[in-house]
Amino acid sequence: MSWYMAIPSAVVALLALVGGTATLRSGWVMPWQRGYVHRPRLFGWAQLSMGAALALQAATALLDDRGARSTVQGIALGFLLAGLILLVLSQRPRQDA
Repeated sequence: MSWYMAIPSAVVALLALVGGTATLRSGWVMPWQRGYVHRPRLFGWAQLSMGAALALQAATALLDDRGARSTVQGIALGFLLAGLILLVLSQRPRQDA
């Protein structure tokens, strides 16, 4: 990954990490997402997981070794999939309500 792709990815990762932290600390969700999110804490963990995945993807620009790069990208893919699962679960309404 080149620097021109790593810098925007790092900025989006930082925004996702800040949004996830704000959601976990106060339950605050972005206004355009409030109609979809039924479990804010789970949504905050999803944002943190996806932000970590994007940060790892941006960090691969610093690696020269192919083996290390593929390992970090595999870990990032795991975080991204976990974040996607948490995101879907946070948007499903509770069964008891």
